[in-house]
Amino acid sequence: MRILVVEDEPGIREFLKEGLEALPGVAVDTAADRRCVEMARSTGYDLVITDMQLADDLDGLTVIREISRFDSDVRFIVMTGKKRLDVATKLVTAIKGNQVVSFLFKPFDLEELRIAVDRVRELRPAR
Repeated sequence: MRILVVEDEPGIREFLKEGLEALPGVAVDTAADRRCVEMARSTGYDLVITDMQLADDLDGLTVIREISRFDSDVRFIVMTGKKRLDVATKLVTAIKGNQVVSFLFKPFDLEELRIAVDRVRELRPAR
């Protein structure tokens, strides 16, 4: 399973990469900015895990929309540190209209993330 982690905080990005690579059969790439879209276009990930709020006026919903335009098979997990109604509403909308399978509220532990990744594996096999 190929996973792309889109997170602008270096410490969190590396923590997630290391934690996910401990899972059998998982390869993880990371990105912190708009480069994630081109990486997804050239690689074809099974799963993109994106933070809701990123640097450079980029957010998780934009990542989802842009990647979904050319890849209808990829699945998404969205992470957010904001537990507000407006953020939850945006996430529910994204789930209805895209391939979002889960969202996690920060802080979360690696086990929660691994459960979400396993759910993606159950929904559809890796490419």
